[in-house]
Amino acid sequence: MSTKAQTATENSSTDLPNHFKIRISGKVQHRVGDGVAEDLPIGQEMQVDVAIASMVLSWESEAQPITVTLAREEFLLYVDEGSITVVS
Repeated sequence: MSTKAQTATENSSTDLPNHFKIRISGKVQHRVGDGVAEDLPIGQEMQVDVAIASMVLSWESEAQPITVTLAREEFLLYVDEGSITVVS
């Protein structure tokens, strides 16, 4: 029996375009290397670029570009639980 996240992962290559926009709607965290998990800003709109096994999120904060990477499965789990909303 597959879960929603597994189903989303299996269908992800056809369901998501290579470039799209999202809004952070709930708690979403990322980790740089072995560092501590950091929250992404709730309400922030971001550009997403699809990589082979990850999703690259980018936005500007205080006129500085910021880029973080989430594993594809982790990204899809956040979408499934409503913490990330696909805008376009």
